[in-house]
Amino acid sequence: MARTPELQAVELFRETFGAAPEFLARAPGRVELLGNHTDYNGGFVLAVAIDRYSAVAGRSVSSRRGRVRSSAFGDDNFSVDDPERGASGSWERYVRGVVWSLGERSGVRAGFEAALAGNVPLGAGLSSSASLQASLATFLLASGVIADPDGPDSLSADETRMVLARSLQRSENEFVGVASGLLDQFTVLFGRTGESLMLDCRSLAFERLPLGHPPPAIVVCDSKTSRRLADGMYNRRRAECETVVAHFRRLRGPESVGWLRDVSLDDLAAEWDALDPVGRLRARHVLTENLRVLDGAAALRLGDLATFGRLMNASHASSRDDFANSSPALDALIESAERSPGFLGGKLSGAGWAGCTVNLVSIDSADAFASSVSSAFSRLTGTTPDVHVCRSADGAGVMPLG
Repeated sequence: MARTPELQAVELFRETFGAAPEFLARAPGRVELLGNHTDYNGGFVLAVAIDRYSAVAGRSVSSRRGRVRSSAFGDDNFSVDDPERGASGSWERYVRGVVWSLGERSGVRAGFEAALAGNVPLGAGLSSSASLQASLATFLLASGVIADPDGPDSLSADETRMVLARSLQRSENEFVGVASGLLDQFTVLFGRTGESLMLDCRSLAFERLPLGHPPPAIVVCDSKTSRRLADGMYNRRRAECETVVAHFRRLRGPESVGWLRDVSLDDLAAEWDALDPVGRLRARHVLTENLRVLDGAAALRLGDLATFGRLMNASHASSRDDFANSSPALDALIESAERSPGFLGGKLSGAGWAGCTVNLVSIDSADAFASSVSSAFSRLTGTTPDVHVCRSADGAGVMPLG
């Protein structure tokens, strides 16, 4: 049996630093069930944390250095008072960015030593980066490396997590250089077993929604295609959405349109011929996707997984046709899933263009579904996918050791 990320992190810490760690933190990956590219447009999103984790074992030290060993990437050593960015796209940026963002808000009290390990597939749309961010941040706060200016009793648990989610989003936006929304950090911090999360990305109001009794399996199918093939596409899509926002600001005044969400489908139809031909398609996806999230939330409240699954299928079609962030490999995975036992619904996961699909599958058919998808996709593409049968999971947490 494979060692857990937690055990790997503790063992790696002992091997690297010659002592026992003082704290062990972990955070899950996440999949987006509905709400593809709606978060940075001020819309709605529905996601779930999954039982694949990043783990951090570590301790505070008296030096002003951050020394980190990653089981996947190697070593890093930097000043906690002035973390340099390092190479664009590097894993070190995510580590240093967390220290920078939390330190800017709260102050850095000490240096630290940490070992990182995980089993969230990398570059597959399951938010391995947010999982890493949240596990590291949870360790830094629990160990006292980062000061807490508000004190432990000043905010409710949910308010504290939301402040942390926004700080981690700032790290990714301003330090790493990825113009992401809040979805990933929110989900890996707020997840709860047996539940999904609906977030209003404008007001930051959220609702926990039951996945059913028993909940379906969450089956993640990895096409083994890397999103590095689509570098820059995420930021391009964001800019394309902004062309529509800019049009309606000119039309109605800047105060009336803060986000793409503030435009209705009727507004879009009325201005269709005047809009940028690419931007209007991207906007149509986002606006219809917001409606699918709201309809999906209503379906979950009623325990209607059949309707929820159909909405996931419609989401994938909209991503493919209007947002153009699917790919032949992702479409082949969905085609394979539709023919497999227990399939309720499926769509691309994360930013898209490559990586994974996420599928809801009847719990008693999960293994048969996984086998069927693997065989069908192999016949279609000549590649055997990695298939992960997952469950919903709790969000980031930490425990003292020893």
